[in-house]
Amino acid sequence: MPYEGEDAGRLTVGGELNQLAANVAIGRSMGGVHWRTDYSEAVRLGEEIASAILREVTDTTLEDAHFTLSRFDGTTITI
Repeated sequence: MPYEGEDAGRLTVGGELNQLAANVAIGRSMGGVHWRTDYSEAVRLGEEIASAILREVTDTTLEDAHFTLSRFDGTTITI
């Protein structure tokens, strides 16, 4: 059964994945496992790693694939 809540038109897979990552990091900060700065730096590092992997995959395959992604800071990148 499809979700039909009032925010159904605004939900995206990327948005939900970002929210999940943020919830995990915030929970670990609240639990005293990490500092808040660990979260903000880990997000930047994760974005760079994911972007590099996608660039490598698109450069080494015969597919004509393009990815447009929204970063945590709101900017978009196309690979």
